[in-house]
Amino acid sequence: MKPLLILLLSASSLLAQSPQTITSATLDESEVRITYGELKRLVAATLPKEPPPPAVKPPLPVPAALLSALYQLDPQASTVTAEMQVENFDGAWHAVPLAGAATGVLTVEPKDARLVVNADHLCLITDKAGAQSLKLTFALAAAGQGTTLHLAASPIASLAVKALPEGKVLRLQHGTLTATLTSAGLVALPAVGGDVTFTFEEARKPVQNPATSLTDDALVSTATYTTQVVRDGSALTEGAITIRHDHPAKFMLQLPESAKLLQCHVNGDPVRATVGEANRVEIPLDDPATDGAESEVKLSFTAVLAPLQLAEGELDLALPQTPLFAKQIDWNVQFPTTYDLSFTGNVDPISDKTTAPGLHLRKSLCRDQQPQARITYRKRTTN
Repeated sequence: MKPLLILLLSASSLLAQSPQTITSATLDESEVRITYGELKRLVAATLPKEPPPPAVKPPLPVPAALLSALYQLDPQASTVTAEMQVENFDGAWHAVPLAGAATGVLTVEPKDARLVVNADHLCLITDKAGAQSLKLTFALAAAGQGTTLHLAASPIASLAVKALPEGKVLRLQHGTLTATLTSAGLVALPAVGGDVTFTFEEARKPVQNPATSLTDDALVSTATYTTQVVRDGSALTEGAITIRHDHPAKFMLQLPESAKLLQCHVNGDPVRATVGEANRVEIPLDDPATDGAESEVKLSFTAVLAPLQLAEGELDLALPQTPLFAKQIDWNVQFPTTYDLSFTGNVDPISDKTTAPGLHLRKSLCRDQQPQARITYRKRTTN
Protein backbone atom coordinates (compact mmCIF):
# COMPACT_ATOMS: atom_id res chain seq x y z
CA MET A 1 0.00 0.00 0.00
CA LYS A 2 2.94 2.37 0.59
CA PRO A 3 3.84 2.57 -3.14
CA LEU A 4 0.18 3.32 -3.89
CA LEU A 5 0.15 6.19 -1.40
CA ILE A 6 3.34 7.63 -2.87
CA LEU A 7 1.80 7.41 -6.32
CA LEU A 8 -1.36 9.18 -5.22
CA LEU A 9 0.63 11.92 -3.45
CA SER A 10 2.68 12.48 -6.58
CA ALA A 11 -0.48 12.79 -8.64
CA SER A 12 -1.91 15.21 -6.09
CA SER A 13 1.26 17.35 -6.30
CA LEU A 14 1.01 17.54 -10.07
CA LEU A 15 -2.63 18.51 -9.87
CA ALA A 16 -1.78 21.20 -7.35
CA GLN A 17 0.64 22.77 -9.83
CA SER A 18 -2.01 22.80 -12.57
CA PRO A 19 -3.82 26.09 -13.10
CA GLN A 20 -7.11 24.20 -13.65
CA THR A 21 -9.61 23.89 -10.91
CA ILE A 22 -9.62 20.34 -9.53
CA THR A 23 -12.97 18.65 -9.77
CA SER A 24 -14.17 15.07 -9.79
CA ALA A 25 -14.46 15.28 -13.55
CA THR A 26 -10.86 16.41 -13.97
CA LEU A 27 -9.71 13.61 -11.65
CA ASP A 28 -11.57 11.06 -13.74
CA GLU A 29 -9.76 12.33 -16.83
CA SER A 30 -6.32 12.31 -15.16
CA GLU A 31 -3.72 9.72 -16.10
CA VAL A 32 -1.50 7.80 -13.69
CA ARG A 33 1.54 6.10 -15.13
CA ILE A 34 3.41 3.30 -13.30
CA THR A 35 5.76 0.51 -14.34
CA TYR A 36 4.45 -3.00 -15.11
CA GLY A 37 6.40 -4.49 -12.21
CA GLU A 38 4.76 -2.03 -9.78
CA LEU A 39 1.32 -2.82 -11.24
CA LYS A 40 1.98 -6.56 -10.89
CA ARG A 41 2.89 -6.14 -7.23
CA LEU A 42 -0.19 -4.01 -6.56
CA VAL A 43 -2.49 -6.60 -8.15
CA ALA A 44 -0.80 -9.46 -6.29
CA ALA A 45 -1.32 -7.63 -2.99
CA THR A 46 -5.10 -7.55 -3.57
CA LEU A 47 -5.45 -11.26 -4.47
CA PRO A 48 -6.40 -13.76 -1.72
CA LYS A 49 -3.66 -16.15 -0.73
CA GLU A 50 -4.13 -19.83 -1.66
CA PRO A 51 -4.32 -22.18 1.31
CA PRO A 52 -1.44 -24.69 1.61
CA PRO A 53 -2.18 -28.15 0.14
CA PRO A 54 -3.43 -30.70 2.67
CA ALA A 55 -0.85 -33.06 4.09
CA VAL A 56 -0.83 -36.45 2.36
CA LYS A 57 -0.76 -39.38 4.75
CA PRO A 58 1.39 -42.36 3.76
CA PRO A 59 -0.60 -45.50 2.86
CA LEU A 60 -1.28 -48.00 5.62
CA PRO A 61 1.10 -50.99 5.54
CA VAL A 62 -1.84 -53.29 6.34
CA PRO A 63 -5.28 -51.85 5.45
CA ALA A 64 -7.22 -54.71 7.09
CA ALA A 65 -6.28 -57.89 8.97
CA LEU A 66 -7.37 -60.78 11.17
CA LEU A 67 -6.04 -59.87 14.63
CA SER A 68 -6.99 -62.95 16.66
CA ALA A 69 -8.55 -66.38 16.17
CA LEU A 70 -9.55 -68.38 19.25
CA TYR A 71 -10.75 -71.90 18.45
CA GLN A 72 -12.75 -74.10 20.83
CA LEU A 73 -13.17 -77.82 20.19
CA ASP A 74 -16.25 -79.53 21.64
CA PRO A 75 -16.14 -83.33 21.08
CA GLN A 76 -19.69 -83.82 22.41
CA ALA A 77 -21.16 -81.35 19.92
CA SER A 78 -18.70 -82.46 17.19
CA THR A 79 -17.88 -78.83 16.40
CA VAL A 80 -14.99 -76.41 16.31
CA THR A 81 -15.98 -72.82 17.09
CA ALA A 82 -13.75 -69.92 16.10
CA GLU A 83 -14.12 -66.50 17.73
CA MET A 84 -12.32 -64.00 15.49
CA GLN A 85 -11.41 -60.33 15.73
CA VAL A 86 -11.07 -58.45 12.43
CA GLU A 87 -10.10 -54.80 12.00
CA ASN A 88 -10.54 -52.52 8.99
CA PHE A 89 -8.05 -49.67 9.43
CA ASP A 90 -9.05 -47.36 6.56
CA GLY A 91 -12.77 -47.99 6.03
CA ALA A 92 -12.35 -49.06 2.40
CA TRP A 93 -13.65 -52.34 0.93
CA HIS A 94 -11.47 -55.34 1.84
CA ALA A 95 -11.65 -59.14 1.68
CA VAL A 96 -10.10 -60.41 4.93
CA PRO A 97 -9.17 -64.16 4.84
CA LEU A 98 -10.65 -66.14 7.73
CA ALA A 99 -10.08 -69.80 6.76
CA GLY A 100 -9.53 -72.11 3.84
CA ALA A 101 -12.50 -72.75 1.59
CA ALA A 102 -12.06 -76.55 1.60
CA THR A 103 -14.14 -76.86 4.78
CA GLY A 104 -17.53 -75.17 4.86
CA VAL A 105 -18.95 -73.21 7.79
CA LEU A 106 -22.05 -74.44 9.65
CA THR A 107 -23.05 -71.10 11.17
CA VAL A 108 -21.76 -67.53 11.35
CA GLU A 109 -22.48 -64.74 13.84
CA PRO A 110 -23.53 -62.03 13.29
CA LYS A 111 -25.88 -63.39 10.65
CA ASP A 112 -25.51 -60.32 8.44
CA ALA A 113 -21.74 -60.83 8.07
CA ARG A 114 -20.90 -61.00 4.37
CA LEU A 115 -18.77 -64.07 3.71
CA VAL A 116 -17.47 -64.97 0.24
CA VAL A 117 -14.99 -67.42 -1.26
CA ASN A 118 -12.01 -65.60 -2.75
CA ALA A 119 -8.68 -67.14 -3.87
CA ASP A 120 -9.50 -70.48 -2.16
CA HIS A 121 -10.18 -68.71 1.14
CA LEU A 122 -13.32 -67.93 3.10
CA CYS A 123 -13.22 -64.12 3.43
CA LEU A 124 -15.14 -61.39 5.23
CA ILE A 125 -16.13 -58.60 2.82
CA THR A 126 -16.38 -55.31 4.72
CA ASP A 127 -16.06 -51.55 4.37
CA LYS A 128 -16.81 -50.90 8.03
CA ALA A 129 -13.95 -49.11 9.75
CA GLY A 130 -12.74 -50.38 13.10
CA ALA A 131 -12.88 -53.72 14.90
CA GLN A 132 -15.46 -56.42 14.20
CA SER A 133 -16.13 -59.69 16.01
CA LEU A 134 -17.13 -62.90 14.23
CA LYS A 135 -18.03 -66.39 15.36
CA LEU A 136 -17.72 -69.29 12.92
CA THR A 137 -18.71 -72.90 13.59
CA PHE A 138 -17.10 -75.84 11.75
CA ALA A 139 -18.07 -79.52 11.89
CA LEU A 140 -15.71 -82.24 13.10
CA ALA A 141 -15.09 -85.18 10.79
CA ALA A 142 -16.67 -88.55 11.47
CA ALA A 143 -15.23 -90.70 14.24
CA GLY A 144 -11.90 -92.25 13.30
CA GLN A 145 -11.10 -89.54 10.76
CA GLY A 146 -8.99 -86.45 11.13
CA THR A 147 -10.44 -82.95 10.76
CA THR A 148 -8.27 -80.59 8.71
CA LEU A 149 -8.78 -76.84 8.89
CA HIS A 150 -6.81 -74.34 6.84
CA LEU A 151 -6.15 -71.53 9.30
CA ALA A 152 -5.70 -67.94 8.16
CA ALA A 153 -2.63 -66.11 9.44
CA SER A 154 -3.29 -64.46 12.82
CA PRO A 155 -0.86 -63.08 15.44
CA ILE A 156 -3.01 -64.56 18.22
CA ALA A 157 -4.22 -68.11 17.60
CA SER A 158 -5.05 -70.84 20.09
CA LEU A 159 -7.15 -73.97 20.53
CA ALA A 160 -9.13 -74.67 23.71
CA VAL A 161 -10.42 -78.20 24.35
CA LYS A 162 -13.34 -78.53 26.75
CA ALA A 163 -12.97 -82.25 27.36
CA LEU A 164 -11.58 -85.36 25.68
CA PRO A 165 -13.54 -88.56 25.03
CA GLU A 166 -12.71 -91.28 27.51
CA GLY A 167 -9.57 -93.20 26.58
CA LYS A 168 -8.65 -90.72 23.81
CA VAL A 169 -5.93 -88.17 23.21
CA LEU A 170 -6.02 -85.30 20.71
CA ARG A 171 -3.18 -85.15 18.19
CA LEU A 172 -2.51 -81.90 16.29
CA GLN A 173 -0.50 -82.12 13.07
CA HIS A 174 0.92 -79.02 11.33
CA GLY A 175 3.36 -79.99 8.58
CA THR A 176 6.06 -82.02 10.33
CA LEU A 177 5.17 -80.55 13.74
CA THR A 178 3.10 -82.75 16.06
CA ALA A 179 1.55 -81.94 19.43
CA THR A 180 -0.61 -84.14 21.65
CA LEU A 181 -3.16 -83.19 24.32
CA THR A 182 -3.89 -85.85 26.93
CA SER A 183 -6.43 -83.74 28.86
CA ALA A 184 -8.56 -80.64 28.46
CA GLY A 185 -6.52 -77.48 28.04
CA LEU A 186 -5.21 -74.74 25.79
CA VAL A 187 -2.57 -75.02 23.06
CA ALA A 188 -1.08 -72.35 20.78
CA LEU A 189 -1.64 -72.61 17.04
CA PRO A 190 0.81 -71.43 14.34
CA ALA A 191 0.52 -67.68 13.69
CA VAL A 192 1.45 -68.22 10.02
CA GLY A 193 -1.71 -70.29 9.52
CA GLY A 194 -1.86 -73.29 7.20
CA ASP A 195 -3.39 -76.75 7.44
CA VAL A 196 -3.86 -78.13 10.96
CA THR A 197 -5.29 -81.63 11.43
CA PHE A 198 -7.11 -82.65 14.66
CA THR A 199 -7.32 -86.40 15.29
CA PHE A 200 -8.67 -88.32 18.29
CA GLU A 201 -6.54 -91.41 18.95
CA GLU A 202 -6.43 -94.19 21.47
CA ALA A 203 -4.51 -93.20 24.57
CA ARG A 204 -2.48 -96.40 24.38
CA LYS A 205 -0.50 -94.99 21.45
CA PRO A 206 2.78 -93.31 22.37
CA VAL A 207 2.16 -89.72 23.37
CA GLN A 208 4.61 -86.98 22.42
CA ASN A 209 5.31 -83.87 24.47
CA PRO A 210 3.30 -80.89 23.16
CA ALA A 211 6.50 -78.87 23.10
CA THR A 212 8.22 -81.33 20.78
CA SER A 213 9.62 -79.57 17.72
CA LEU A 214 10.67 -81.08 14.40
CA THR A 215 10.87 -84.87 14.69
CA ASP A 216 11.19 -87.73 12.25
CA ASP A 217 7.57 -88.85 12.41
CA ALA A 218 8.06 -90.25 8.91
CA LEU A 219 10.92 -91.30 6.67
CA VAL A 220 11.39 -92.44 3.09
CA SER A 221 12.35 -96.12 3.08
CA THR A 222 12.84 -96.37 -0.68
CA ALA A 223 12.13 -94.23 -3.70
CA THR A 224 12.37 -95.19 -7.38
CA TYR A 225 12.07 -92.68 -10.23
CA THR A 226 12.20 -93.08 -14.00
CA THR A 227 12.70 -90.04 -16.26
CA GLN A 228 12.10 -90.33 -20.00
CA VAL A 229 13.32 -87.57 -22.34
CA VAL A 230 12.28 -87.43 -26.01
CA ARG A 231 13.75 -85.51 -28.95
CA ASP A 232 11.64 -82.35 -28.60
CA GLY A 233 12.75 -81.92 -24.95
CA SER A 234 9.57 -83.19 -23.33
CA ALA A 235 10.27 -85.15 -20.14
CA LEU A 236 8.08 -87.47 -18.05
CA THR A 237 9.09 -88.59 -14.55
CA GLU A 238 7.26 -91.36 -12.68
CA GLY A 239 8.04 -92.18 -9.07
CA ALA A 240 7.13 -94.77 -6.44
CA ILE A 241 7.99 -93.77 -2.86
CA THR A 242 7.58 -95.92 0.25
CA ILE A 243 7.10 -93.89 3.45
CA ARG A 244 7.23 -95.32 6.98
CA HIS A 245 5.11 -93.40 9.52
CA ASP A 246 3.36 -94.06 12.84
CA HIS A 247 0.66 -91.38 12.67
CA PRO A 248 -1.25 -89.36 10.06
CA ALA A 249 1.29 -87.28 8.18
CA LYS A 250 1.79 -85.03 5.20
CA PHE A 251 4.40 -86.06 2.67
CA MET A 252 5.91 -82.77 1.55
CA LEU A 253 8.14 -82.41 -1.48
CA GLN A 254 9.20 -79.69 -3.90
CA LEU A 255 9.05 -80.45 -7.60
CA PRO A 256 11.71 -79.10 -10.02
CA GLU A 257 11.07 -75.53 -11.13
CA SER A 258 9.54 -76.27 -14.55
CA ALA A 259 7.66 -79.45 -13.51
CA LYS A 260 3.87 -79.90 -13.57
CA LEU A 261 2.21 -82.58 -11.38
CA LEU A 262 0.12 -85.06 -13.38
CA GLN A 263 -1.19 -87.73 -11.01
CA CYS A 264 -0.83 -88.84 -7.41
CA HIS A 265 -1.93 -92.06 -5.68
CA VAL A 266 -1.52 -93.29 -2.10
CA ASN A 267 -1.79 -97.05 -1.56
CA GLY A 268 -3.46 -97.38 -4.94
CA ASP A 269 -6.14 -94.73 -4.34
CA PRO A 270 -6.08 -91.34 -6.10
CA VAL A 271 -5.55 -88.38 -3.77
CA ARG A 272 -5.81 -84.65 -4.28
CA ALA A 273 -2.38 -83.26 -3.55
CA THR A 274 -2.03 -79.58 -2.61
CA VAL A 275 0.33 -77.61 -4.85
CA GLY A 276 1.56 -74.34 -3.32
CA GLU A 277 4.14 -71.69 -4.05
CA ALA A 278 7.52 -72.62 -5.55
CA ASN A 279 6.05 -75.99 -6.70
CA ARG A 280 5.69 -77.28 -3.12
CA VAL A 281 3.39 -80.31 -2.93
CA GLU A 282 1.65 -81.75 0.16
CA ILE A 283 0.28 -85.30 0.01
CA PRO A 284 -1.88 -86.44 2.98
CA LEU A 285 -1.14 -89.86 4.48
CA ASP A 286 -3.86 -91.49 6.60
CA ASP A 287 -3.36 -92.98 10.03
CA PRO A 288 -1.67 -96.38 9.55
CA ALA A 289 -3.33 -99.50 10.91
CA THR A 290 -0.28 -100.25 13.06
CA ASP A 291 2.71 -98.25 14.22
CA GLY A 292 5.58 -98.45 11.78
CA ALA A 293 3.35 -99.22 8.80
CA GLU A 294 4.25 -98.00 5.33
CA SER A 295 2.38 -96.01 2.70
CA GLU A 296 3.21 -96.18 -1.00
CA VAL A 297 2.97 -92.92 -2.92
CA LYS A 298 3.00 -92.99 -6.72
CA LEU A 299 3.23 -89.75 -8.64
CA SER A 300 4.13 -88.45 -12.08
CA PHE A 301 5.09 -85.04 -13.41
CA THR A 302 6.14 -83.51 -16.72
CA ALA A 303 8.68 -80.87 -17.73
CA VAL A 304 9.60 -79.07 -20.94
CA LEU A 305 13.35 -78.91 -21.62
CA ALA A 306 15.44 -77.77 -24.56
CA PRO A 307 15.11 -79.98 -27.70
CA LEU A 308 17.88 -82.54 -28.13
CA GLN A 309 20.69 -81.61 -30.51
CA LEU A 310 21.41 -83.90 -33.45
CA ALA A 311 25.06 -84.59 -32.58
CA GLU A 312 25.60 -83.90 -28.87
CA GLY A 313 24.52 -81.66 -26.01
CA GLU A 314 23.76 -81.35 -22.29
CA LEU A 315 20.58 -81.27 -20.20
CA ASP A 316 20.08 -80.58 -16.48
CA LEU A 317 17.64 -82.95 -14.74
CA ALA A 318 16.42 -83.03 -11.14
CA LEU A 319 14.12 -85.04 -8.87
CA PRO A 320 11.75 -83.72 -6.17
CA GLN A 321 13.24 -82.54 -2.89
CA THR A 322 11.75 -83.62 0.46
CA PRO A 323 12.54 -82.64 4.07
CA LEU A 324 12.11 -86.30 5.12
CA PHE A 325 15.15 -88.49 5.62
CA ALA A 326 15.55 -90.85 2.67
CA LYS A 327 17.51 -94.08 2.95
CA GLN A 328 17.79 -94.62 -0.80
CA ILE A 329 16.58 -92.91 -3.99
CA ASP A 330 17.10 -94.80 -7.27
CA TRP A 331 16.84 -92.95 -10.57
CA ASN A 332 16.71 -94.34 -14.11
CA VAL A 333 17.27 -91.73 -16.87
CA GLN A 334 16.27 -92.75 -20.40
CA PHE A 335 17.01 -90.94 -23.69
CA PRO A 336 16.37 -92.09 -27.27
CA THR A 337 18.46 -95.20 -27.94
CA THR A 338 20.53 -93.41 -30.61
CA TYR A 339 22.46 -91.50 -27.90
CA ASP A 340 25.27 -92.50 -25.57
CA LEU A 341 24.90 -90.96 -22.11
CA SER A 342 27.24 -89.80 -19.34
CA PHE A 343 26.58 -87.58 -16.29
CA THR A 344 27.91 -85.38 -13.49
CA GLY A 345 26.03 -84.37 -10.33
CA ASN A 346 25.34 -85.23 -6.68
CA VAL A 347 24.26 -88.81 -7.48
CA ASP A 348 26.26 -92.03 -7.87
CA PRO A 349 26.15 -94.62 -10.66
CA ILE A 350 24.85 -98.12 -9.89
CA SER A 351 25.40 -101.26 -11.91
CA ASP A 352 23.03 -103.76 -10.25
CA LYS A 353 20.07 -102.76 -12.45
CA THR A 354 21.12 -103.43 -16.01
CA THR A 355 17.85 -104.74 -17.48
CA ALA A 356 16.43 -101.29 -18.22
CA PRO A 357 18.13 -98.96 -20.72
CA GLY A 358 19.68 -95.60 -19.84
CA LEU A 359 21.62 -94.36 -16.82
CA HIS A 360 21.07 -95.92 -13.38
CA LEU A 361 21.76 -93.43 -10.58
CA ARG A 362 21.37 -93.43 -6.79
CA LYS A 363 21.21 -90.93 -3.93
CA SER A 364 21.66 -92.49 -0.47
CA LEU A 365 21.17 -91.32 3.13
CA CYS A 366 20.01 -87.78 2.42
CA ARG A 367 17.66 -85.23 3.92
CA ASP A 368 16.23 -82.12 2.23
CA GLN A 369 18.55 -82.57 -0.76
CA GLN A 370 17.55 -82.53 -4.42
CA PRO A 371 19.09 -85.27 -6.58
CA GLN A 372 20.52 -83.51 -9.66
CA ALA A 373 22.41 -84.65 -12.75
CA ARG A 374 23.80 -82.91 -15.82
CA ILE A 375 23.34 -85.41 -18.63
CA THR A 376 25.78 -85.32 -21.56
CA TYR A 377 24.44 -87.08 -24.66
CA ARG A 378 26.28 -87.89 -27.91
CA LYS A 379 25.01 -89.37 -31.14
CA ARG A 380 26.01 -93.02 -31.24
CA THR A 381 28.46 -93.76 -34.05
CA THR A 382 28.35 -96.97 -36.07
CA ASN A 383 31.56 -98.56 -37.36
